[in-house]
Amino acid sequence: MKPLAPQRYALQVTIDQETHDALCYAQELLSHELPSGDVAHVLAMALQALIPQLERRKFAATNQPRPGHRGSSANPRYIPADVQRAVWRRDGGQCTFVSETGHRCEARRFVEFDHALEVARGGEATVEGIRLRCRAHNQYAAEQTFGAEFMRHKRQAAAEARAAAKGRPAGRAGAPARGSEGAGLPAAC
Repeated sequence: MKPLAPQRYALQVTIDQETHDALCYAQELLSHELPSGDVAHVLAMALQALIPQLERRKFAATNQPRPGHRGSSANPRYIPADVQRAVWRRDGGQCTFVSETGHRCEARRFVEFDHALEVARGGEATVEGIRLRCRAHNQYAAEQTFGAEFMRHKRQAAAEARAAAKGRPAGRAGAPARGSEGAGLPAAC
């Protein structure tokens, strides 16, 4: 995206036939509401419809939360929906890692729910016990706690399990997991 003027941006994309057909169909469906078929307006409407779905999937956003409702799970890594919503709101959808110089990581992409006290050490899925971390800082903290070699083996085992579930061979041994270059932290840090 390229800024053109205050609050105006140019966006140029290349789309495949299926996306083109979907865009044309959306323009047709919106023809009474949006006679011009303005692509920017169609995109804005599509994003307004998509974002609530993504928020529901990412941090259990809902207009009718069930306060205090706790889903039961034998998985100690399970984080209840009400905790996810509260943590996302509290942390502003941003990584909470703060550097030694006092700079908070600005990452808002690849953000994950993280147990402040590791599950292996008794960490619980409470609002106080969960924080948001970008993938790089989440893995950096794990390497600081458990060691880089231990975490490399854990990531490799997880990659092999995912590949087996999908019926594909895992990546080369010792390769970092997607998005995890060890302590290779986001540029914003």
